[in-house]
Amino acid sequence: MSSLHRISSPSRTIVTSFTPISSSSSSEISSSSTINYDDGTYVLHVACGPSSNNPHLKAPLSCALSNRCIQTYDGETLRKIHSIDKAHDQRITDLTHAQVASSGDSVQCPLIVTSSEDGFVKIFDLRDKSTIPAMRLGLLAKEEALSVSVGYRGALAAVGSSNGHVHFFDLRQLSNNHNNVHRPLGSYVDSHTDDVTKVRFQPMSRDGGHEDTTSLIVTASEDGLACIFDTSQPLEEEALQSVMNIGSPLRDVGFFGPSMEGLFCLTGSETMSVWHHDSALKICDFGDVRNHLSNIAGGVPIHYLVGCTWMDHELNLLAGNTEGECVLYKVDAGSISLKRMLMGGHKASIRSFVPVAFSNGDGCTTCCILTAGEDSRICEWNPNNVDEVPLVVGDSSHRPARERMVDTPMEGGGAVRRRKQKNAHSPY
Repeated sequence: MSSLHRISSPSRTIVTSFTPISSSSSSEISSSSTINYDDGTYVLHVACGPSSNNPHLKAPLSCALSNRCIQTYDGETLRKIHSIDKAHDQRITDLTHAQVASSGDSVQCPLIVTSSEDGFVKIFDLRDKSTIPAMRLGLLAKEEALSVSVGYRGALAAVGSSNGHVHFFDLRQLSNNHNNVHRPLGSYVDSHTDDVTKVRFQPMSRDGGHEDTTSLIVTASEDGLACIFDTSQPLEEEALQSVMNIGSPLRDVGFFGPSMEGLFCLTGSETMSVWHHDSALKICDFGDVRNHLSNIAGGVPIHYLVGCTWMDHELNLLAGNTEGECVLYKVDAGSISLKRMLMGGHKASIRSFVPVAFSNGDGCTTCCILTAGEDSRICEWNPNNVDEVPLVVGDSSHRPARERMVDTPMEGGGAVRRRKQKNAHSPY
């Protein structure tokens, strides 16, 4: 049985580094040799900067690499405009853009904010061509910073840590004293019992916007709990609004919906559920959806879930396989449907993606997608660059011809999974 499926090719591609290693003994990489991308430099995170004052221009984008470098590119030309070598001493765990007016400065500073397993969150000013951070936020000794989110118009940073705590820092005191390490204003210490793998402030309820947030924040943990806090309340007990027991270690959460009333949850075992966070009621538990996603995509193998985003007034799910193929789906209250396939861009697992909103010239806003992967590439996918082709379930003729990657970790793509400690909770 055949049907018309929408297949996209990348409109533009960035190669962030040229370090993939040939698996053959020869030092030369020929067209016939198989390339082991697992030995190269991965793109672990990609983030889009705040919207430009000109709606026709794309915002700058930044990426964090597995060699701990950060690169920033012009959104229009994709030309590299900023680079930071060895931004951290250990792996970068999260990356975001922010804008904040520093003390005594009425101009909004364009910032890159990163968290790392080295226990620091660092803030870099894109106006400064040096690689020295404008601000360093320090956690406790032997405490890793696993996720960071910026709220209150760039004034407050929330950091999820490896000891189950959530720390808050004031970002308004940007200082020229680069040696000064700032300590938390306060912390949530009682709600989680394991690694806090994700923290996210609730965006304002407008499609494609991400600069402004409410006072609500979601925290997700390896203990299987997703918690909603109102950070305007002074005490953790008063701030805690709802708790959702997902039942498996969480690796990604986020708000969605016209009023950002929904919450999606992705686990390390590739299960997905959606919730109404205010009431803590489960809307749908999709379980392990990989086989179902593969079936509705005409048999394209799906090995992992990359993530979700609220885009085009609907919840979108991106999933992929270890050969770099990825598929975009629409998630409804109790069903998942195919939107389009993103083919021919990547050659290895995809680690991160982000939507980019811009005006298409006729007064309408268009959202393209940026994907980043283990092949050192960032690909831009324009929704207008789509072909409709007949696709037979189980037919693989639509897939780009290339040799299969070898030695690719079968844990798949998406956010890097945490190595569990011996005494850590495990649902398996």
